[in-house]
Amino acid sequence: MSADVSPQVRMANDIAIQFAHLPSRQAAREVAHHIKMFWDPRMRAELDRLADSPPLGMDPLALEAARILRNADAAP
Repeated sequence: MSADVSPQVRMANDIAIQFAHLPSRQAAREVAHHIKMFWDPRMRAELDRLADSPPLGMDPLALEAARILRNADAAP
């Protein structure tokens, strides 16, 4: 992975690795849950921004987790 990868992408990818043994949809939900519980709102906002045009090297589970979080935040 490149040195210019944002810390949020690197950390989200690391979390995704921990849940990769689960079915993909469940894994993405677990990654999203972890991020929601433990990340600062500024970190989550940056991950959300990065998910609009995912950087090379962003794990698909991390990307899906960012989308899950976005949808949860948008829900009434």
